[in-house]
Order: sequence, then C-alpha cells, then structure tokens
Amino acid sequence: MAIRTRHYKNRVTIEENGCVLSELPRSPGPTHSVWDVMAAAVALFATGPRMAMLGFSGGGMVGALRALGCDQQIAGVDLWSEGFDVFEDVAKEWCGPVRFYSEDAVTWLRRQRSRYDVIVEDLSVPENGDIVKPEVSLSLLPDLIRRRINRGGVTISNLLPTPGFTWQTLIASARVGPGILVEFESYHNRVLLQGCGIGEARQTGRALREKMRILGSALAEDIRVSTL
Repeated sequence: MAIRTRHYKNRVTIEENGCVLSELPRSPGPTHSVWDVMAAAVALFATGPRMAMLGFSGGGMVGALRALGCDQQIAGVDLWSEGFDVFEDVAKEWCGPVRFYSEDAVTWLRRQRSRYDVIVEDLSVPENGDIVKPEVSLSLLPDLIRRRINRGGVTISNLLPTPGFTWQTLIASARVGPGILVEFESYHNRVLLQGCGIGEARQTGRALREKMRILGSALAEDIRVSTL
C-alpha cells in the first residue's frame, strides 16, 4: 500500500493515493469529514453496546463517537495492522473499549456467533490511483452483515465511486434493509444508513444535522438526505 501518515497539531491523517483513509483527532471531537455523519448515526440509532467496524484503518470515526458520548465496545477489523498502531499512539488514553483484529472482514464476520448492535462497513482498496470499494463489499458482505446485525440494529456503509457500478447498483448491492442515503456537497462518498428505526429522510436529516452541530462538525449543513 502507498500509505502516508501525516501528523498535525490537532489531528493525524492516514492517506492513500491522495485520499484520506482516516482522520483522527488527538482528543475526542469532530473530523469535519464523512465520519462525523457516521458517528452521528450511531449516536441517534444504536441502542446496544456491541459495534463492529469493518475497515478500521486508523479509527477515523472513534474520536467523533466518543465526543458524542457513544460508549460502544468496538471490534475493529482490518488487514492493515499498522493503522491500529497509529490509532493507539494517538488515542489510547481516551478511545475507550476498542479491540483490534488483523483479519479479512469476510473471514472475521463468518466466525462471529453473536450479533452486533452496529456494523460499520468502511472497506476500500486502491485501484488505478484511486480508492474504490472492494468486490466483497458488494457481494459477500451484505448478506453476512444482514445475518450478524441485531434486530433493531443499524448498519452504516461508506460508499465510494467504483468502476463498473453506477450509484444505483452500488446502493442496491449494499442494501440489507430499510434506510436512508446521505450525500455531501464536499465529498464524493455517500453514506448508507439502514435499520428499522432509521425513519424518513426529512426527520432523520434534521436529527443528523443537530447531532453534528452538537459535535461541532463543519459538515452539519453540508449533507443531503433521501429515503431509499
């Protein structure tokens, strides 16, 4: 991997091919990026303590999660263990319960016997100088996630433009239940939030923006929300 870690006064970023894989604040707080809306969704819709992060990288969501008072026990899964080393160096004193598994997401999820209250799918792979979704995110993982999420749980998928897929086919491939789609003015990503408690776009959009304002995220007014 052509991965570079950049250290700044208030944050550390992990980048690949010029794309930010993780934005980790040095203390709990906003990233001012896509991870803020993902953290806000956990704060709004996750009622249980068990959370799986598939594609942990450097734990980009964790600072925003903890700033919003989310205390889930996080199982972080990623083949790139060096990202967790960076995370531990920055966040060990405040990150709360986080256990890392240096393992393929499909293999790890297949051997789980208990269900999760939140499953985040944030996998990506480099391709032709860009970052795209891996094939397993659009084939094997959705069905596994459906089997491993608690009834009433929430799934969060960070979607990226991927060659060979339109947005419609990307979203259809990642569907596991009812939910909403979040788009951004400033990012190409789209975030798919799914679960029986997610609700309709207008109400949920207002709630997400309010949580992001509480967090202090610059993206609070940057999102557009639509019902699937």
